[in-house]
Amino acid sequence: MKLSKADIQFIDTYLENSDVVYADIRMEMVDHVASDIENRMEAGDTRSFYEVFKTYMVENKAQLLKDNKQFLKSADKKIWKTFLKELKNPITPLLYVISCVGFYMLHQNFSLETSRLCLSIVPLVGFTGFIFTYVVYQSVKDNKRFSVVERLAFPFLALYQLPNIFLNNTKELSETSDLFWTIGGASLALTLVLILVIISIKLFKNYERQYKTLA
Repeated sequence: MKLSKADIQFIDTYLENSDVVYADIRMEMVDHVASDIENRMEAGDTRSFYEVFKTYMVENKAQLLKDNKQFLKSADKKIWKTFLKELKNPITPLLYVISCVGFYMLHQNFSLETSRLCLSIVPLVGFTGFIFTYVVYQSVKDNKRFSVVERLAFPFLALYQLPNIFLNNTKELSETSDLFWTIGGASLALTLVLILVIISIKLFKNYERQYKTLA
């Protein structure tokens, strides 16, 4: 016995109204709930779908909401696992070296104030890029929310103040130690932000393929 599309949509809407806000998590749960209800009806439960569903939710809703939290933890783990994997990519040290050279040339050719300003806005540029990409992605996806995609904002925020930490611990960039310390820190921040941008694009594309039916 198979549930109708209307039944499936009813389950999805119910879960969404129960604070299971991420479409990818709901998709997993809908499949699980629908399969269990179909099994019950095939086993001899002659009641209507809505009656069987109501009984099922009385028995299992608390566990489903608990599973929702576990899915979110899994999303965070997936982000960091992908991030650590990307750190091992040969392009990562290359990005760091290019960043160092770029910031050094900036310091050599522009004023101290200009250099400090550019260093301080590095994370903002990356975070703004992520927000813009996410907004575009959301509009394409008809405002559906995806767990891993949305939670990528947290590591971006974590890196937001990193260059300022180095800047606040240096007095003048004219001193060699301060210059290397600041450029090294800002380059590290820029490299990490770029890695996040790269994995964001990869995860966006992965969700595009995996959850194409939700588009």
